[in-house]
Amino acid sequence: MLSAAVAGCTSGAPAGKGGFALTSAELSDALLTGEQSGFYATPQEEPLLEDVDVVTAADPSCQPLADLTSVTPKHVPVGTAWAALEVRGAATEGSVVLTSYARGEAEAKMGELKAALATCRELSASSRRGWSERTSVVALPSVSVGDESVSYSVTSAEAPGKGRVMTIVRTGGSMAVYLIPAEVNRSPASLMKQQHKKIHAAG
Repeated sequence: MLSAAVAGCTSGAPAGKGGFALTSAELSDALLTGEQSGFYATPQEEPLLEDVDVVTAADPSCQPLADLTSVTPKHVPVGTAWAALEVRGAATEGSVVLTSYARGEAEAKMGELKAALATCRELSASSRRGWSERTSVVALPSVSVGDESVSYSVTSAEAPGKGRVMTIVRTGGSMAVYLIPAEVNRSPASLMKQQHKKIHAAG
């Protein structure tokens, strides 16, 4: 699964400190593009997810993690923009997905992700698209970027050598979700900091 968040509508909604949630167009303007510290970001115009991408976790406590790849998450974003991330020397590409939320939704979503990572060690999930997957989940140290963040690795039971690292960074009422192939073996910290600054400036 390349994508790491869900698509939303483009209308504004109250968010943050009395402001408004960024629209999809505003998130697109804030999305990093081109060469970024060894990563190459290519904005995507195609919808991130389709109607059949409804993902359900077998264990309800893990659902906040499954929601990151589901078209029907508990917290529905107001705006969405995303880019594919190519990494020099890596056979698999990753992604960065920007989403914005109505007031309090981003903070609530982050709190639920933290709670899920405290208890969820295995994520068994299935999609209406027809796939099912069982992955091990390992919480990783948060990155020093944004207002708060969480990071974790997921490794498929069927492909133990092809894991990925998920990092979610909150900037006010917006979130950036990074999916990086484990083979890269490094965090795009510089890219994350630049992305945080652009979202902050846009908001």
